[in-house]
Formats: sequence, C-alpha cells, structure tokens
Amino acid sequence: MKRIALFASLALLLLTACGGATPTAAPTAAPTKPAAPAATTAPAATTAPAATAATAATAAPTKPAATAVPPTATAVPPTITPAPGRTRITFWYSQSGTQGKAIEAMVEQYNQSQSANQVVAIYQGSYADIAQKLTAAVAAKTLPDIAQMGGAPTMAESGVIVPVADLVSAADKSDIYPGFWDYNSFNGKIVSMPFNNSLPLLYINKDLFKAAGLDPDKPPKTWDELVAAAKALTKDTNGDGKPDQWGFNTHTDTHWYFAAMVMQAGGKILSDDGKKVVYNGPEGVAALKFWGELVNTHKVMPSNQHGTASADFVAGKLGMLMRSSSNLPTIEKDAKFAVGVAPLPCQKACSSPIGGASLLLFKGAADKQKAAWDFAQWMTSPANSVDLFIKTGYVPIRKSVSNEAALKDYVAKSPNAAALIAGMPNASSIPIFAELGNNDEQMRKAIEKIELGGTDYQGALNTAAETINKAMSGQ
Repeated sequence: MKRIALFASLALLLLTACGGATPTAAPTAAPTKPAAPAATTAPAATTAPAATAATAATAAPTKPAATAVPPTATAVPPTITPAPGRTRITFWYSQSGTQGKAIEAMVEQYNQSQSANQVVAIYQGSYADIAQKLTAAVAAKTLPDIAQMGGAPTMAESGVIVPVADLVSAADKSDIYPGFWDYNSFNGKIVSMPFNNSLPLLYINKDLFKAAGLDPDKPPKTWDELVAAAKALTKDTNGDGKPDQWGFNTHTDTHWYFAAMVMQAGGKILSDDGKKVVYNGPEGVAALKFWGELVNTHKVMPSNQHGTASADFVAGKLGMLMRSSSNLPTIEKDAKFAVGVAPLPCQKACSSPIGGASLLLFKGAADKQKAAWDFAQWMTSPANSVDLFIKTGYVPIRKSVSNEAALKDYVAKSPNAAALIAGMPNASSIPIFAELGNNDEQMRKAIEKIELGGTDYQGALNTAAETINKAMSGQ
C-alpha cells in the first residue's frame, strides 16, 4: 500500500492545475447521469519503477478548494435507473463552479449523443480529495471506470489503470501536441489522457501600462524587461512611503513559476535518469536570486502576498500577474480595465510548463473499459476541446482545433485567446515523479525564505533538494 498511497500524497500537496481557477461551491449531478455503484477492480500485483524525467518543466496544479464530500468518503451516485441496453460507467471528476458545470454539460451531451453508453458523473472534491478517494478505492476494490486527476501519471504505480498507450490511435497521437503526451507519461509510457490542461500566463493591466508610459501591446519578453516594466508600474500613490500599486506578483502556486524560471535559466528540475532533483545547480540559484531581487532589491513584488495577488490585480492595484490560463475567463469578466496576456518572459530559454488534470481509465469488465475509452475520446475531441477552452480557459490540446469554426469565431473576438493559442506549440511538460507534490512544497518553502529577506540562495535550494533526494532514495 505504500506505493499505492504515493500518488495520494502527491496530489494532496499540489496547490493550483495547476494550474486552474479556484473552485467555488460543488455543482449538483447532471440530471441525465445514470446511477450505480462504482465499477470494481482488483489492484494489480506489480508496480512500476521510478519515473524518469519527461522534459524540463514543472507542475501547475490548482489550489484545492473546500469540498462537498469528506476526503475519505466516496460520494453516493444519484438513484437514476440506467437506460436499457446501455453500458453504464462511473466518472469521478474534481471541478466545481463554472468549470464543474461545463464538465457536467459535456457529460449530459455525451449521454444524449449516442445510445450505447451512459455515464454517471460524481463530483469528488479537489484534486487532493479525488486522489485520496482513489487510494481508498484501490484498497476497497471500488474504483470508478474513469476519473479526472491532477498528477495522474503517478497512478501508474498502483497497477490498476489501463495505459492510454495501449488504446490511442496513431492519428490521435499525432493530433495532440507532444508536450501533453509527455505530461501524461510515466516511466516512458503514456498512461493517462490529456484533458483539462493549462499554461502559465503573464496577465497585464493595460490601463496601468499606459499610465506608466509603457506600451501594453509590447509586454516584457525577458527578465530584464520584466524588471523594467515592474519598476515603472510600482507606485506610492498616497505618499505614505510604501507602494500601494505593485508592478508584479504571482499566484500562490509559486513553485510553478519558479520551476519555469529554472528552465528559462537553462536548468532542469529532475536528472536525466529520474533519480534525483537537480534544480539546486547554478541555473536554479540564478532563478531564485532573480526572484529574491524582485522583492528585496528592485522592490517591485510584495513579500509573501501571493494569496491576495489575483484580487489585487482585478482591483487595479497590480500591474502584472503570473497565473494559470484557466483563470482567463474569470479575470476578463471581473476586471474593470483592459486585460492583456503574454507568454512568460524568457531568459536563456523560454518555458511554459503544462498544468491541469488528465483522464485515467481503470481495469474492469471489457464492455466498461470500451465505454470509458469511447467517453474519453469524445470528451477530448476537437469540438469539445474548443468548447472547454471557451468556457473555462483550459487550452485546446489538439492541433486540429484550428479547423473548428467555434474557435475561429472566439479568437476573432478575443485577442487574449489568440495569444494563448499562438503559444500552444511551445507548451512543455513536467517531469512526473513520485515525490513531485513534496518537491513543490519544498520549492515554496525555499521561495518563502528568500522573500523574507534571506540571501543564501544555494542553501535554500540545497535544503529543498536534499529533502526530496533522501525521500527518492528511500531514506
């Protein structure tokens, strides 16, 4: 059970889908969903070896929200009689609020689109909650047929999933951007299906840019340009000697943006053999030093105020914000000023690491496995990928979406959506490894030390890396 529980501790520590919007109240079950106990499967006896580095990037999980179901409990499906002759499958999902309603609508549309299968969708709380429940379901042999999960590839160690590599066609594989396949691989094999994925963005208050004499149509492209723009945007408007308008800040998932900076500096998160983290090298030190200077030298980012960064941005008190693309619709709706977006600024290289969640298929009866794969393909089709993007900000994962009329219309009306789509080919994956969640926490601790005035950049990163490397080696 130790290996099986690893992925639960990972997701429990992930803070953001990543990258995604912070959920609100849990949605109710879609009315067309059938009811039935979750499909059962026995856990496999074998386990996978430690993961290798997929690419040079890091995770962007979303911040867990309050859940409608206790983390260790399994939600009870609504009592709806399934349609005769249909294969019934159970789908566990973890989005709520607007995002959850979008997924519910997709499930309802799937059930209405064909007569062979019927899906019951059950909300299971945040990414951390659903990971805990899947752990319990492995032990109890009460797994669903398909589930949405952040950090999904770590589930490969449990031996209970059906690897997507055994199901996906050559056409599907070539249509989805390579970075998304890397993000869903474990130990070199594709194990989960890309679904609601996001990229980190630099959000810009165009009005503040203009007021500071900056061109909002020329956002910062390098670290130096980021500092220069942030200095121009940081102001003491009330004359009390303290900034009340800041130039730059990030959301709470600081590990995501810091890891991107490590890669931008030319470094790596994980060694090529996947056996240890290596971000405490010179490139990581350079990235952390740059981060610390934003706070303590240039004084353009407030110290440890990431929890209020998004609210400050929407309120017009922050010039630039790093946050997930999945927040684009909400930020555009709530802001009373012109919002712009841009890729993260680069240094030696550019890095836009993928965040968000994926779909996992579980072993079970052949008809249920077939139905679950049909459902997964439908949910990730070009049309549905575009629909999810328009409603939630989760990026389209397929190259063929360029042919979708709905996307063309949306991009024509939204310059920000067009900018996001233009950056899709450069999306990169994270290295998936069992200690990823703990690693994210250690990165955040190192960042906090520096924001509070510390200058031992090497020491802060060594502490983080040594903690993770001991855990990875079984010490």
